[in-house]
Amino acid sequence: MEVSSIVNHEELTRTRERLYEEIRSLSKGELNRKPAEREAWSIGQICHHLILSEGSFADAIDYGLERGKKIPAEAKPIERALDRSIKTEAPSTSIPDPGPFQVTQLMEGLETSRVYFNNVVNKVDDEQQLTDISVKHPKFGRLSLKQWIELLPMHETRHIEQIQELKTNRS
Repeated sequence: MEVSSIVNHEELTRTRERLYEEIRSLSKGELNRKPAEREAWSIGQICHHLILSEGSFADAIDYGLERGKKIPAEAKPIERALDRSIKTEAPSTSIPDPGPFQVTQLMEGLETSRVYFNNVVNKVDDEQQLTDISVKHPKFGRLSLKQWIELLPMHETRHIEQIQELKTNRS
């Protein structure tokens, strides 16, 4: 099944382009400068987190498809991912490396993770699988595959806003 029939491909593309716009012109110093807060990530680390997260989203969807076990899940309020006043800890699988990073390295990683995500979603052969199959999410609990897919651009938007805030605070 073609990914565009399942995923809002325009939204994914638009969100990723917004991310590229935010990081494209950053110097290595700007990309790797950590904020004053002890536990805060640099912009490079945020981007690395997005690469790892997209891979984890794809892995979760792939696991659900491979297992094929129908376990329905109630729709969760995934739009809460956009509320940056709600702080969450990243799962260990998506904690970024300390760096340093380069813009080209991160953009290539983001492209690779998107290709992997799209390849996994393209395995869906029946749209009903998206609502019939669910996989546990570390924050929201059991999510349908459909909600896993819908959550990806929301998660990326959350971190784009974080990057914008970091850039504004540095000027």
